[in-house]
Amino acid sequence: MSSSYVRTQMTTFITTNSSEANIVDLTAQYSTQQNMLDDAGIGRNDPWLGLQFIGSSEEPITLNSNNTTGKYREVGSVFLHVVERVKTTVADDILTRAEDLRTLLRGQRINDIIIESVSPPNFESGATLQFEGGYQSASIIVSYERDLNL
Repeated sequence: MSSSYVRTQMTTFITTNSSEANIVDLTAQYSTQQNMLDDAGIGRNDPWLGLQFIGSSEEPITLNSNNTTGKYREVGSVFLHVVERVKTTVADDILTRAEDLRTLLRGQRINDIIIESVSPPNFESGATLQFEGGYQSASIIVSYERDLNL
């Protein structure tokens, strides 16, 4: 899981700068999908965006770094799961939202978080969320790095 700082900064940035009204943090969700959406106040037909934070590592990048001094680099990914109810235009609707998010995040610097890459949306099984009950999604992978000065 990404650091608390990265999670807060990324969520705030997307909430503030995108048209995504329904954002759900999917990290460590242990309830059913419908309970999770009900808890978030998302209706059955509402589109939503799931955020999944995948931390990779935090490593020292200066000599003599320890737990009180030095510089550390955190790297990781955030999976953006763009979700819609199944309908005739679902693929186009998801692609439109996904491209808007890619445009928003591509090359962005969010305070001291640097977005290194933003993948094209992927609809394939195993690459995005799997649903019962008439939902479709595509995932975008946002890779980042953040330097922490102690």
